[in-house]
Amino acid sequence: MRALVLVGACLWAGAARAEDMAFDAEAWPYSAIGKLNVVLGTNRLQSCTATLIGPRLALTAAHCLWDEPRKRWVNPGVVHFVAGYRQGAYRAHSLAAAYRKPDDYAFAYGTARPNMQGDWVLIELADPIPGTPLTLEDPGAEADPAAIRREIRRAGYSRLKPQLMTAQGGCSAWRDPGPAPLLLHDCRAVPGESGSALLQVEAGNPVVIGVLVAGSREEGRAPSVAVPTAAFRETAAAMLKAQATTR
Repeated sequence: MRALVLVGACLWAGAARAEDMAFDAEAWPYSAIGKLNVVLGTNRLQSCTATLIGPRLALTAAHCLWDEPRKRWVNPGVVHFVAGYRQGAYRAHSLAAAYRKPDDYAFAYGTARPNMQGDWVLIELADPIPGTPLTLEDPGAEADPAAIRREIRRAGYSRLKPQLMTAQGGCSAWRDPGPAPLLLHDCRAVPGESGSALLQVEAGNPVVIGVLVAGSREEGRAPSVAVPTAAFRETAAAMLKAQATTR
């Protein structure tokens, strides 16, 4: 992580300052964001944030499905997507039926620089979640990899406030100049917010431009990390197409 911080330092110095924002968690696009609960055993629960990109397809970070004590990936049946969660109440719920992540993604606790670009997973839900999902950004929006993208939003369930969704606006994001296809950004990133989507308005509507996978160890002084949609767009399109033909 330290090497990544140094690479992006110059760009980050010119980015806008992210800030907490007021929002309606029941209104779109925030209604497409939910809490991801993974039951590891009796009184053992780990949580992240996930985003609906289809009625039965949710996007999050792959490391959210890693059982660290057992050193293995969890079974889909212990993964719960909870839409509209707020202090014990929620709008809808579904177990996972299956999930797809990069075959070569090997998790290292705390995330390691060489494998960070594979830290994404698409979760196929057993039941459809009502409401309007978010969409992934159009490939043409990535035409200028050197551009700083401004007015980014991000919402999720942090470990600091696990019963409420919180959001930030005014974030900036830019491509990591290193060899791996990653987005650096100045949105907050604390445990529980992993897997939350970075959103940017495109043609009048918010779209997903990346998924949060890592925070900086130097809070407020260095960028956090997201995997851009280019890494999983084709896989998502194939899964959405398959779901549309089987519903």
